[in-house]
Amino acid sequence: MWSLLIPIAVVAGTVTTISGMGGGLLLLLVVTLISGAKQALAATALALLFGNLHRVWMYRRELGARVTVPLLLGLAPGSFVGALAAAWIPEQAVHVVMVGVVALSLARAWAGWTWRLPASALTGSGAIIGVLAGAAGGAGFMVGPLVLAAGLAGRGYLATVATAAVAMHVARLIGYGAGGLVTAEVVAQAAVLAPAVLVGNLVGNHVRDRIPAAYQRLVEHGTPAVCVALALAGLG
Repeated sequence: MWSLLIPIAVVAGTVTTISGMGGGLLLLLVVTLISGAKQALAATALALLFGNLHRVWMYRRELGARVTVPLLLGLAPGSFVGALAAAWIPEQAVHVVMVGVVALSLARAWAGWTWRLPASALTGSGAIIGVLAGAAGGAGFMVGPLVLAAGLAGRGYLATVATAAVAMHVARLIGYGAGGLVTAEVVAQAAVLAPAVLVGNLVGNHVRDRIPAAYQRLVEHGTPAVCVALALAGLG
């Protein structure tokens, strides 16, 4: 199991640091195939929390409050509510919602769909995204277009997206803990995944500014396609 999960976690950290999104969803779906949807939600939330804290630290000088604060006011409570729902609904229902989130990810990358709620509605938009993230994970890819619409780019964009992810993961873990999903097995799995995600962050940071934009777009477009296959395999 670990021979598969560790390299996937490295890839997840690399992908997210290069494109700002996608790696967490990839890791979630692989862990779901191995451990089941509910355990995967909790384990990847804990592992990705450390990965995003590391990314916040790397880009901390570019982080501003204008976009981050109103976004977090919606994301945190929304993620908590979604996590509580995930803890109590059937496993298969969680997986069906996961497939829906993957479909949205694919629509964004391949069909040009974007999350178009106005930047002035950051808190309300964040609450909707948070509920989806808590209930099924992987909805963080919706944060990116919202942050871009608010006028951020480059490392400021990466810093804000990572901070938003930290808020979602913390709120989700509180909800999962309240629902009994944060077990010793989950913590052990996250303890293996988290360092691999950190390695991926360092790799992604090293190569991000050295690769052409076309290759960055390839990563952004290719990751959802892989996620669709994983989601359908897990649903089956």
